[in-house]
Amino acid sequence: MRIRRRPLILGLYLDELALLAVCLLLDFIEYLIPPLLAPMVGDILDFVGLVFAVLAFSWLGFITLLELIPGFDVLPSFTITWFTWYLMRERRLEAELERELERWK
Repeated sequence: MRIRRRPLILGLYLDELALLAVCLLLDFIEYLIPPLLAPMVGDILDFVGLVFAVLAFSWLGFITLLELIPGFDVLPSFTITWFTWYLMRERRLEAELERELERWK
């Protein structure tokens, strides 16, 4: 178990905050740029976002497959993926801490 520094902003560590910023940026680009993008470029952006999400969040990144379905671009799927990852990670870390505390009793 690695030792982590205090939370930086909003109770988030730097790695969590960086992933959230990238996810928000990807969703932001999806909402503001589509009128300027040709359909092919938008699909390439969706695919790049999908690859990023799978690399960053492992199997949870497949939630962003919704971006490839026509009409689902209105959902902030990258941000939803981040929140799902964050909640599952916090639960896992809490369970690990409880197991470690039980071991020391």
